[in-house]
Amino acid sequence: MHTISHFFEYKGYSLGQSKMFEIVLTIIIFIGYVGWFLMSFFDPIRINISDYIAVPLGLAIGILGLVLFVVSAKSKRGFRELDYLVTNGIYSKFRNPMYVGIMLIHVGFPLMAKSFLTLLSAVIWIPLILIWKYMEEKDLEKKFGNEYLEYRKKTIF
Repeated sequence: MHTISHFFEYKGYSLGQSKMFEIVLTIIIFIGYVGWFLMSFFDPIRINISDYIAVPLGLAIGILGLVLFVVSAKSKRGFRELDYLVTNGIYSKFRNPMYVGIMLIHVGFPLMAKSFLTLLSAVIWIPLILIWKYMEEKDLEKKFGNEYLEYRKKTIF
């Protein structure tokens, strides 16, 4: 759903402008993440790695991702598209901290749970996130022009 909404926005359709669409999409994404998180603990295929490595490493990566996501959402004051470029806070270092956070979440928590199939799902999610990033950056380049290009030179990812 999220990828489809990004695709339509990239093509110029304003699905994100509808408050109802945004609410429904948020609920669907939330339910999907709850299912994905639970899948980590009920995965029949386990990664053969020590708990002493998997749990602290996976937890650290997952929490770092969650913190990045929350801090970036707070800096941006939500998830809506804005009519100005956010360049303060975490956005002064990262262009896409939410996406970095989501990728870290998709690696960290399945590693913590030693869940092979859920970790393998990152092979699907990370390329999708990179597609979202590409489409969003093209939109920002069109919308903000040189201001965005200068911002892009000063930040990573």
